[in-house]
Amino acid sequence: MATEKRGRRHSPPPATPGASPTSSSNPEPTRSPSPPPDVVPDIASRLTSLEDFFALRASCRAYRALLPPSRGVLASQSPLLLVALFPSFTEALFHLSLRRLHRFRLPWGHHLSLSRRTLLYAHGYLVTVTYQYPARLLLLHLFSGEQIRLPKVPAPFSRFILSDDLAAVLFMPGSSTVQHCHLGDTLWSVACTDAPIVIDDMLFVHGTLYALVNGLRLAIVELLDNSLELSFLGGELDDDSIPAVGKIRLGECGGEVLLISEDPKEMMVYHVYRWVSEEGNWASVTSLGRRTLFLDYDGFASCLGPDYPGIRGDCLYAAGRRLGEWHEYSLADGTCDVRYADYPGAPPLNNRSPARPPIWVFPSLC
Repeated sequence: MATEKRGRRHSPPPATPGASPTSSSNPEPTRSPSPPPDVVPDIASRLTSLEDFFALRASCRAYRALLPPSRGVLASQSPLLLVALFPSFTEALFHLSLRRLHRFRLPWGHHLSLSRRTLLYAHGYLVTVTYQYPARLLLLHLFSGEQIRLPKVPAPFSRFILSDDLAAVLFMPGSSTVQHCHLGDTLWSVACTDAPIVIDDMLFVHGTLYALVNGLRLAIVELLDNSLELSFLGGELDDDSIPAVGKIRLGECGGEVLLISEDPKEMMVYHVYRWVSEEGNWASVTSLGRRTLFLDYDGFASCLGPDYPGIRGDCLYAAGRRLGEWHEYSLADGTCDVRYADYPGAPPLNNRSPARPPIWVFPSLC
């Protein structure tokens, strides 16, 4: 287990001899652990610290068997930031509200900044890529330690997305080339869209792959062996229907497809639009039903809530460009708070390093 600390296992406490004369000849059976096993999963599902979860799991063998890392028992775990430790640039997980680190070991160890970088977290896996060409992608499950190595990547890319069944898709925003593969494939399939169509962003939502095409047009993508098929939703957008956008990306909330943009005129101002299928258009959103959106620096990370412990509802948590920085933007009043992960070994704010901005990690979505 990648995040669990090694330690001694403790057996249940021995039975206590009774006071009666017969108790020495008939000792009581070993007591069951306290609290009783049938309530342990419910207790674990309410914990908001991984350290507390692993401490409970390691307290006895019965608890360990009852608490395999899963969405149910990790339901209340807070989102974490994957951050770098200076100057080695090894990685650790930063707990936002507790303001402390969870340290763990990765297979690439202290060579991370020299050999590979972490791209994102999805479905329990950290996705990393080597710096050298051709790129080699590795999926590491944070809790089980499972490793999945994907084939060498034949063409450059900057974005990676992953489906529930671990289908991988690579692309460069503003490009017409998409690479994809499934588990067990020995090669990537490479497909190109017809000119002048370019892909600006892509996202899996409930098993469906959506693409943002030529700026603001939304399409459903079907991946074929060496091609892809686009089914456009809605017609051409007129000037009145196009929202003011700067940096744009697709998102998801409650199963609805979102468009998220950063205002090019004002720093750290975000706009959210949802796709209205009946009208074939984008509509502005100022409430997420108390849910919270998380954005990595390059793309959408996840949606949590409603009323998720330890985070603000109707907000965007966006990873900043600097190491250990994130923004908390309120859709309700348009205010933005800039936060920094302050911890021993945090890089200087003006540090120019090869490490990438922080990445959101969600134990509850493993």
